[in-house]
Amino acid sequence: MELTVSLVSSLLQQLLIWGHLLLVVAFAVRVIMQRLPVGVSLAWLLVLVLLPYVGVVLYLLFGERFLGVKRAARTVRLRAYLDARRNGPHNHPECWRDSHPASKALARLEYHTSGIPPLGGNRVGFLQQTQDIIDSIVADINNAKRFCHLEFYIWQSDGLVDRVMQALQAAAKRGVQCRIMLDAVGSAAFLSSSEMRLLRAPNISVIKACPIRFMPWRLARYDLRNHRKTVIIDNQVAYMGSFNMVDPAYFKVSAGVGQWIDMMARIEGPTVQAFDGVFRWYWNIETDQELPLLEHAIESNDSPALLQAAPSGPDEAKESILNALLQAIYAAVETLDIVTPYFVPGEALEKALKIAARRGVRVRLIVPEKVDSFLVRHASHSYFTGLLESGVKVYNYRSGLLHTKAVVIDSSLAFFGTVNLDLRSLWLNFEMTMIIYDRATAAELGRLVDGYRAEAELLCLESWRKRSAVSRFFENITHLFSPLI
Repeated sequence: MELTVSLVSSLLQQLLIWGHLLLVVAFAVRVIMQRLPVGVSLAWLLVLVLLPYVGVVLYLLFGERFLGVKRAARTVRLRAYLDARRNGPHNHPECWRDSHPASKALARLEYHTSGIPPLGGNRVGFLQQTQDIIDSIVADINNAKRFCHLEFYIWQSDGLVDRVMQALQAAAKRGVQCRIMLDAVGSAAFLSSSEMRLLRAPNISVIKACPIRFMPWRLARYDLRNHRKTVIIDNQVAYMGSFNMVDPAYFKVSAGVGQWIDMMARIEGPTVQAFDGVFRWYWNIETDQELPLLEHAIESNDSPALLQAAPSGPDEAKESILNALLQAIYAAVETLDIVTPYFVPGEALEKALKIAARRGVRVRLIVPEKVDSFLVRHASHSYFTGLLESGVKVYNYRSGLLHTKAVVIDSSLAFFGTVNLDLRSLWLNFEMTMIIYDRATAAELGRLVDGYRAEAELLCLESWRKRSAVSRFFENITHLFSPLI
């Protein structure tokens, strides 16, 4: 009897070993055939080998950017509709007269990626304080006559956010159509809360973006999230930036990182309709509705600001926003200022920053000293030594979790929006960036970034090298898996 049990146990062990080997080989071939970046492929191969069976499950859940058959088909139909209505890049010479020399090439690159041209005649203002952001959004909702479109990764009631909800209720009672798209994971707590009843009213529609389902034709990966934060009202005004619909005084107060510090841009002019077109696109995909993507043209105002909406995500061209950032960084001549809460840039961006510093560009990176992710914190630190040695200046912001995302080049070209300089934002999330070609607007954003830097501490290379061996060990371990974080 004992011999029989021993034989069965031995057979099961052999089956498990051979089963794991076959799965590893099969999925390794799959990884290789996907032609992912080398670092990503090697990281997945390491996971598959080191984590028996678990690695296979992780790859099935997170390995490929599959959004579902129905969603893919819907996207193809909408893209065909948009392609038939493209107007071409905005090439009026007067719009480019005072822009950065790299602007026109960058605009062409982005246009051929997203189909959205740069548009002049906009007015942009930046809001830094939560009270100012909420006051401004509420005031514009109170003036709404036709529609309010809101899209957020995280929505959390309490505090100042309740004023936005009350304004939306009042707008709906006036007959304004309010559409709210919230990420199914980021806003999961709110979507299942009792506070949601305040938004269950006529003329208010709330949907989940990127819902998690397990049927093959509706499958969505858990980590492919809608990370955008936009508000569009009557196609007259738009807001976009890093601000989630939360009151920092109530948000993640136990995380030990301080209050979150954000910035939003308020935009008037033709680019507002580009933001609204992106919102309608994804609303139609999520709901199977048929909202018209483009309405009547918006008249330009007296501001010369030339802007380009640059949506990105796993359904767009691969590495679209990464390519735009690399194009701009390699064109920097004098200064390159970066603010990002999560910094896991990957090989291409890391190399671009090092090269810029070595050819004499003053590269300054501002990151928060504390972030709400252990893995991201250590993976981020793993890049600092090489950057510091190349001449990049790294600043630690200590007055809270600095959540703003901005890149300013030569004080005349800028990126602003939701994209972190980490591989998740660059590859996996649905993001929104505003590329600013107007020199005055880019310079204003640069001055606001200077304000952040004035409150941050410059890292010293010699001091950084003296950090503990334990910290360096965790940094090197997380660096191996940084393509997957």
